[in-house]
Amino acid sequence: MEFILEKVTHKDLDAILKLGESVNEEHVVPLLNAEGQQAIRIAFKSDIDKVKDPEIYSVIKASVGNDIIGYIGWREENYIGHLYVKTDYHGFGVAKQLVEAMIKMSGAGVIRVKASIYALGFYRKVGFKAMSEELSVNSIRYVPMELNVES
Repeated sequence: MEFILEKVTHKDLDAILKLGESVNEEHVVPLLNAEGQQAIRIAFKSDIDKVKDPEIYSVIKASVGNDIIGYIGWREENYIGHLYVKTDYHGFGVAKQLVEAMIKMSGAGVIRVKASIYALGFYRKVGFKAMSEELSVNSIRYVPMELNVES
């Protein structure tokens, strides 16, 4: 599948955030209890303004034509806060290429993420290692993971 990876521009922000919210609702929210569902929605919305601030987040999008099909957003040089791909494009290597582009652009030696339960298989597949067992904060379930890029 052919898609283009490039930095997000200000005009892309609403589209990527709607994409993230949609994928989150479809795949992550159903795996949480009621408290976790409410907490993750609040956490996502509170992070939206940060994603829009280029001083805090760096963001790359994947596009097919004029359609944004995925994006990755990271902060603190190496922490993935957002990685979302439209469901119709799962399994085509979009997320993997977004991670690879993030690694190149950030120059970080270690990449960190709090992987949702839904995304664990993907992160393992691309080389991330769990740093602990599953954790839960406000009933949001995740596994802290790292990818050592330098090894």
